[in-house]
Amino acid sequence: MKKISTVLMLMMAILGLNAQVFTENFEDAVVGSDLEGYNEWTVSPKAGDDLGVSPVIAEGTLTYTGYAGSGLGNVAVLDPAVGDDATTQRISTRLVTFGEDPLQNVVGEKIYVAFMVNVSDASRTGTLRDFFTMEGSATSSMTRGRVFARVTTEGVLNFGISKNTGTAAAIVESTPDLFCDVDYLLVFVYEGIDGDNNDVVSLYINPDLTKSEAEQTNVITATDAASDYSATAKLGINLRQRAIGARIGGIRVAKTWNDAVLSTTVGLNSPKADKPSVSISATGNSVYTSENGVVEIYSLTGTRVFAGFSNGQVAAPVLNKGLYIVKLITENGQVYSEKVIIE
Repeated sequence: MKKISTVLMLMMAILGLNAQVFTENFEDAVVGSDLEGYNEWTVSPKAGDDLGVSPVIAEGTLTYTGYAGSGLGNVAVLDPAVGDDATTQRISTRLVTFGEDPLQNVVGEKIYVAFMVNVSDASRTGTLRDFFTMEGSATSSMTRGRVFARVTTEGVLNFGISKNTGTAAAIVESTPDLFCDVDYLLVFVYEGIDGDNNDVVSLYINPDLTKSEAEQTNVITATDAASDYSATAKLGINLRQRAIGARIGGIRVAKTWNDAVLSTTVGLNSPKADKPSVSISATGNSVYTSENGVVEIYSLTGTRVFAGFSNGQVAAPVLNKGLYIVKLITENGQVYSEKVIIE
């Protein structure tokens, strides 16, 4: 009976956590078809943002070592020729829910939106243009979080963010310079703070996934004075065609850093890749892996008790004797899991 109770506790933990990550990998979309009309993506209801044409789905994936969304599905393509002026700009939007949670009233919480992007050097040069935004309404535009890109004539790329302003002087821009036609991982964070007009947005660029959120250094933060999300607004994500050419994929929305970038829940229901040659084992307080990568260890209640980088072996001195779930995220983004016994 005790063994059954333990299994039931584990299953309840997994089921409860499954609802805490929203993913969009465009995996079953028809290549060459419009994004809008697929998986509840629609055109913006706001006049002026419903012009031009829909982004399209293209075959091919983006990759970022260790990221849970790496190498999955297809990509949505933003056309640099669309949105070059006010007569062609277009926003495609999708509401986000965690099970029954419509993500309303995020005061006291953070919402993490992670995605990979590859910006084309065919993009409009010299001007900051927002291409990915968070949306606060299903019926009208209430953007609260804008991610921008700027491409120079030399093909140098910078990202920028604002809470809602489009004024270049108020947009916080990244340094050092980056480059076009490279896959990047961006983690956009909306922090709801008690009070009026004081929520904060941040953007992590190519984060080090072996470190925690607090340890990241490549981050920019914007606090421009725009009204906060209303308590009744439902959170959405937008792809905007506004003269930035880009491929976007591996979108993940969660309420914690680890859930957004490292796992589909807290790691327990990550699909085990079909590669029997990869092994995970434990001896004493050390975990051994046949490939290098990020190792996460979970108790049977779903609590992550350890995380570290394995070069074939990683010591986990905090572990007590018992059964654990070990997840390995390899350097090419593959995910494996195995049960081990610490003795």
